[in-house]
Parts: sequence; C-alpha cells; structure tokens
Amino acid sequence: MNSRTGFCKVILVIGLGLFLMSCGVPMTKGQNWLDSKKDNPEINVAGTWTSPEWGTGRFKQEGGTVEGVLGDYPVKGVVSGNTLYLLMYSGNKADYSAELKALGNDNFQGFYSKYSIVDESESKRKVNLKRVN
Repeated sequence: MNSRTGFCKVILVIGLGLFLMSCGVPMTKGQNWLDSKKDNPEINVAGTWTSPEWGTGRFKQEGGTVEGVLGDYPVKGVVSGNTLYLLMYSGNKADYSAELKALGNDNFQGFYSKYSIVDESESKRKVNLKRVN
C-alpha cells in the first residue's frame, strides 16, 4: 500500500466517524422541545407497552414527566394533555423523537422521526403503542 492510499483511507475513516458523531439531535434541543409541551397530563402511561415498530416499552410517570425504555433505547418524555412526546436517546444525542396521541387509555398512535424532532421532520414513520395488561 502506498502512502497516498493509506492517507485516503485514514481521511475516509475520520470523515465517517465525524459524520456518525454528528447524527442525532443534541439532548439540550430535545429537552427544550419536551419542555415546550406544557399542558397538564390527562393520561397516565406508567406501565408496560408493546409496539410493532419498537418492541416492549416500560415507562414510569411522575406528573407529566416520563422515563423508561422503548425497545433498546432509554426514553425521556412528557405527557401533555392526551399526547405523549418521547425522545429515544444514546449518550447526549436523541436518535429518535415521537409524538403519539391517546386513543383511549390503552392505545397510542402517532409518528416518529430519526435524527430530528418529529415536529420539524418531513420524514416521519407511523408508530403504535398498546398497553400490556
């Protein structure tokens, strides 16, 4: 291998690493988004949930604040009115955000977005949650 080929490989690896580090929403921006959702909670999401898109979720709720896991991700969120807002994160970056509306006490339907706040995203995917009894 000549030095030019090796140099190009090093630059490619560094560039890819920087790109991957830049993916995701800074948690401060995500937290600001959650903080902007201030209506009183009308629902309680504490408990175990299942989602065809994400797998099993387990949430704790204190007032309007939600913490837990969804699939493989730790979750921070809020309940505002009858809407659940979630950040699925790793480290100091939110990889996903979601907004789900309650359809009764045991079902939610909404959208999630990768590497962006769902309110700002043009690329959203459907998501459903159902309470496990």
